[in-house]
Amino acid sequence: MSDQYKTIIQQRQPQEVKIFQNIHPDVEPPRLEIDQMNLANSQINDYRSSGELIRSLANTIRQWRANTPADAQPAITAILSGGMQVNVTRLAQESFHGIRVEGHVAGNACMILTHQSNVQLLCYIEKIAEAAPERKIGFIIDGKETEE
Repeated sequence: MSDQYKTIIQQRQPQEVKIFQNIHPDVEPPRLEIDQMNLANSQINDYRSSGELIRSLANTIRQWRANTPADAQPAITAILSGGMQVNVTRLAQESFHGIRVEGHVAGNACMILTHQSNVQLLCYIEKIAEAAPERKIGFIIDGKETEE
């Protein structure tokens, strides 16, 4: 495909980064009901801080991990404005709207501080290679770190 037909993100995407890598072909993320998301009805449409976003995401990943087979695990890819993709290892609230994303880009460790509106978090189930250890995702919520 020539560059004139590629989207801006495709043109800027580093060639060594695979988009949506290693998605498990046989497993779909479990569907969570409202009561499993630990949300009161008033919270569903209310404005949220980045801490509430991370807390909700941690709960979702915990539920997914409990409902996936042994050869699968939840994964998060942070997609930043401009198209950069980060394989997330840890998320933390930095300010009311700020998020710290720690992970890897093209195999290199990185940390990005961003406003919560400048990042999209793609959650999916990935297939675990037989020799690879299970990968946990860290969340720092209210100053306490958990791994889901």
